[in-house]
Amino acid sequence: MRKLDLQNTKGAGKSTIKEINQKLILNFVREHQPISRAEISKRTKLQRSTVTIITNRLLTRKWIYEGESGRYGGGRRPKNLYLNPKKLLVLGVEVGREETILALADLNGELLERAYFKTSLEDSAFFTRLSKKIRSFSQQSRSRRGVEVAGVGVGLPGYIEKSSGKIIAAENFGWFNVPAGDQLRKHLDLPIYFENNAKLAAFAELWFGKNKNGAPRNLVHITTRDGLGTGLILNGEIFNGARDGAAEFGHFSLFPDGERCVCGNYGCWEVYASDMATVKRYVQSLNGSADKPQFPEKLGIRDVIEAARRGEEAARMALQSTARYLGLGISNLLFGLNPELVIVGDELAGAWDLIEEEIIATVRSRVPSYYLEGVEIVASSIKETPILLGAIALVLADIFSISNHP
Repeated sequence: MRKLDLQNTKGAGKSTIKEINQKLILNFVREHQPISRAEISKRTKLQRSTVTIITNRLLTRKWIYEGESGRYGGGRRPKNLYLNPKKLLVLGVEVGREETILALADLNGELLERAYFKTSLEDSAFFTRLSKKIRSFSQQSRSRRGVEVAGVGVGLPGYIEKSSGKIIAAENFGWFNVPAGDQLRKHLDLPIYFENNAKLAAFAELWFGKNKNGAPRNLVHITTRDGLGTGLILNGEIFNGARDGAAEFGHFSLFPDGERCVCGNYGCWEVYASDMATVKRYVQSLNGSADKPQFPEKLGIRDVIEAARRGEEAARMALQSTARYLGLGISNLLFGLNPELVIVGDELAGAWDLIEEEIIATVRSRVPSYYLEGVEIVASSIKETPILLGAIALVLADIFSISNHP
């Protein structure tokens, strides 16, 4: 699904149907609100009369609304335009290994309601139960708010078939050839869009990220929860490859003779740089220590980060090792993909001050300086539920695409 590049887009010519210009203007309002008609005309190169006709139509259909701008030195204050976020609602679903999240959002991507429930690894029963929960959540939301739900974006783990929603392989879940899409459609009459979780985290950065240099068109996003996943955005679009399996960099061999991965390969990046790998390294270090501190029975990456912040050496070293392995993998990504931006997400983004220096030092030791020019390696600016936001953006991208007309 593509996000429009509004910085490099011009209005359609006379031979183009009016709906395309209408969608272009709607997207300008959505991304740059509040914005005046004059500014839209200037940036799209459309005539002011054309902008006036189209915005009046969008106002009548309640896709946008008017509001006054700030104070001016004199003269009439122009009316600014805003997207009407209550025109339609969208649902997002994130299927995680421990927990599944449902959320309702408006057209600005603002989360309005959420629901949580435990993910069951018994796939058939789980997806039947999930479909019923989505249906109930949608019906209740529509009833309370009196607004239609436009569709559902679903984030799934592992290697998936986008069109059908089939999970081909999610090794960390023990799921293989699971017809998740078919099971969800049995109880739902809404449009459903599917995508891999890691790719949705990348898509969320494109739609909702706060990168200081604006929205990049070429980026790689790294997720370390539930394994190690990567999402690749090329020219503003999720890159899926020939059979939806592109960008599974978590399973390239960092060390060909290394540890066995759940995928069957050896030395996968995931084995060394995921949250599970960090926790495992920390526990092994503690088990080898004569003076072991107390730690929770079910240890997680947050516990390791908190221990590192308390000054615990074993936790600090575990994170430093993870940072080094991340740097090794990122070096390969830079050579292979030449992105503008590499983003590290999940809990490690919150520990960026503890790992950034080691990541950057590792990359610089392996990648020539001329190849690093213009490349940023940063922590995600999205601090909560990037996969869920990506699932919501999946529906929004369809609503606001040129192929669909308001």
